[in-house]
Amino acid sequence: MEASREERPLGMIVPPVPAGVEIPPEPADVGARALFIAGRLLAGATTFFFLAFVFAYFYLRSLNQSHQWHPGKVKVEQGFGAAIVACVVLSALLAFIAARQMRAESRGWIGPATGALVLGLAAVVLQCVEFTVQHFGPTDGGFASVFCAWTAFYAIAVLGTMYWLETQVATELRARRTPAHSHGDIADPDKLIAPGLNACVFYWSYLAGLGVIAYVVLYLI
Repeated sequence: MEASREERPLGMIVPPVPAGVEIPPEPADVGARALFIAGRLLAGATTFFFLAFVFAYFYLRSLNQSHQWHPGKVKVEQGFGAAIVACVVLSALLAFIAARQMRAESRGWIGPATGALVLGLAAVVLQCVEFTVQHFGPTDGGFASVFCAWTAFYAIAVLGTMYWLETQVATELRARRTPAHSHGDIADPDKLIAPGLNACVFYWSYLAGLGVIAYVVLYLI
């Protein structure tokens, strides 16, 4: 009796192809579904990562051992915080607009996507500049340690997301510069680019929301 699909080795799951017959390319919707799920899983993992800083903030604040939670010399730069969160929110908004234009099959989505990329990188630069002008370090109390670690890791997350967004823009520009052959495997590259852009925009919007929470907790509370 032929073994069931669950009992077959992994290599036998793919149906056999006669010799000389080219294996057809994977349908675009398979990759789109994978990217959709991956974006949500990444958002969930990011939530658990930054939740550690939220817990550390309120836990150390409640303990306030030796009254060293927030010494008087530790003062955050409100201007930098406002500028950073403004860049993040505007970048996420432009990325959302770019995704909508892509779904509407408009070639103009490159403009807002590029603007989102520039503003996201500007937020990272502003964060780095803030580190150089602030008059405290991670050893100056509980708040200082949480502030430095939280903002540093958030800047790294933003930088990684901007790289992801940049790959979408670069892929689209390359596809426009060198169009695929009409009889090739990728006759319509936008069908492959759109899912990646949607996943990137979803994650960036989610990360921007976490940035707003970080701004409220670290700069306003």
